[in-house]
Amino acid sequence: MKIVLIEDQNLLSTTLAKAFEQVPDIEVVGRSDKASEAPDLCRRMRPDIVVMDVFTNDGSGIDYTARIKRDFPAIKVLVMTGVEDDRLVQAAEEAGADMFFWKNTSLEELTEFIRYAQKSYRVFPSLNNDNHKKPSFSDLDLRIVALLAQGKSAREIAAELYLGYGTVRIHISHLYATTGLKSRAQLVAYALRAGLIRLE
Repeated sequence: MKIVLIEDQNLLSTTLAKAFEQVPDIEVVGRSDKASEAPDLCRRMRPDIVVMDVFTNDGSGIDYTARIKRDFPAIKVLVMTGVEDDRLVQAAEEAGADMFFWKNTSLEELTEFIRYAQKSYRVFPSLNNDNHKKPSFSDLDLRIVALLAQGKSAREIAAELYLGYGTVRIHISHLYATTGLKSRAQLVAYALRAGLIRLE
């Protein structure tokens, strides 16, 4: 996967670029500290992924995210920031970003999210749930979430686990209720970030 990295903090940008060099299937093909240069980098380098900082030296990464998604809809844009503000999450989603994550995300988690974005999942955090007690997952819950991560439907999961279709639907609904999440993508991303499951 080819990546363009837009980050105004030189140390973080360099650290990420060097770290990605150790990942066999990821190549950083362009870097900049200015969001305004992202469209041109996309035009010249044709990346699969753009990792975009919200606040750059010349303006809003969210504004340029919208431009990239308009001009290069096949390119996935992952927006990142260190500022935990619901308004930024909402703005990034409205701009068409494919994913939103915090800068305290580990390299391993970020790599998994990049691969997950390639599977066309759109994942955005919900700050309103951050102070809630973390829910516990049973072994069956984790097996269901792992199969959801593989793209299986509730009926396919029921067949694979020898459960009734209604039973699987109830488990999935319970997982949504206990986590406060609203979609399959958010549920899987939560489990990935918490280290409860891994993408094969």
